Amino acid sequence: MINKIIAIVKREHEKEDYNNHIKVVVKNALKLADIKNADKEIIEIASLLHDIGRAHGLKPGEENNHHIVSARRAEGILKNLNYPVEKIQKVVNCILSHRSGKDDFIPKTIEEKIVANADAMAHFDTFLDLFKEFIMQEEFEKAVKIIDAKIERDWNKKLTIPEAKELVKEKYKAIRLLLDSMEENFTKP
Repeated sequence: MINKIIAIVKREHEKEDYNNHIKVVVKNALKLADIKNADKEIIEIASLLHDIGRAHGLKPGEENNHHIVSARRAEGILKNLNYPVEKIQKVVNCILSHRSGKDDFIPKTIEEKIVANADAMAHFDTFLDLFKEFIMQEEFEKAVKIIDAKIERDWNKKLTIPEAKELVKEKYKAIRLLLDSMEENFTKP
């Protein structure tokens, strides 16, 4: 089952997005699943499919709802693969809540919390990818501020599992050092 899902996800996502985000989320989620003794199958499938709604772009206004679009697409994919219905709902719930409280989808189960935390952890692992994404859309100073806000939101709000925070703590400190240095340059004449 996992190999079929990986093939679908690789086919639908751009190679860079798959390598720099999806695989990293899966890696972090499986680490947390081991630590928390959680359902690895549900976590791995949800991590693979958590952004499938973004794979081919979204209609205007859908970006902030990509968790909903992704959950719907994941449900269809899993039904087509004859995945058990009771497990599909668990995967869907993980995907819906991976944005940690967006639109009242608050992670409740340990699996839901792990997928949300792993998604945030990925931003610390692939920090430079955030620059590529936002620098192309914004002027440099504004992009740095957007990235700073995203990193702080991940650190302070999305990382709710203490072990997740511990796993990325040194990366957070390094990123903070870089961002603070850049922002200091913006304020000096």
